[in-house]
Amino acid sequence: MFKKIPSLFSVMIYVKNKHWCVKMMEHLNSVIGANIKKFRKAINMSTTTLGELSNTSQGTISKIENGSSTSIEVLLSICKALKITLYDILPAGSLPDLHRVDSGNKKQLLGVLDELTDAEIRAVQALLTTNILPALKNISPLVTALDALDEDTRNILGNLLYSITNNR
Repeated sequence: MFKKIPSLFSVMIYVKNKHWCVKMMEHLNSVIGANIKKFRKAINMSTTTLGELSNTSQGTISKIENGSSTSIEVLLSICKALKITLYDILPAGSLPDLHRVDSGNKKQLLGVLDELTDAEIRAVQALLTTNILPALKNISPLVTALDALDEDTRNILGNLLYSITNNR
């Protein structure tokens, strides 16, 4: 008949747990946002392009990358546009490792391969089955140096190489 009034102790535990849950969700959103940004930048994609490909706005992408929460549908759409899975943007160890590609980079590469024609896939296979390891080892310092360039310098170099290879 009478409502039981919660004790001060139980109220304090509730408030503390609620605060802990809020902090955990903030951390989760922060990690998800940072991972989305990492995968987007890995393929030199702008927030505008990602917004277009995921049917969201550039502003929404920016907010998510800065730790704002969003719906699972939006996250799935972003993952699809980046050619990764939801698993790839979650904090490490948050889900059991079930039939998962080792890294998000591999997953992105598989997504790119999915878009290739059969002829393009055969060309990639031919390149991978020849002994190109010595050549790859020789260009590793070059790749490291290119990685260190800022985006503008990288774009200028890319345009220069494109013009040289296409006689323009």
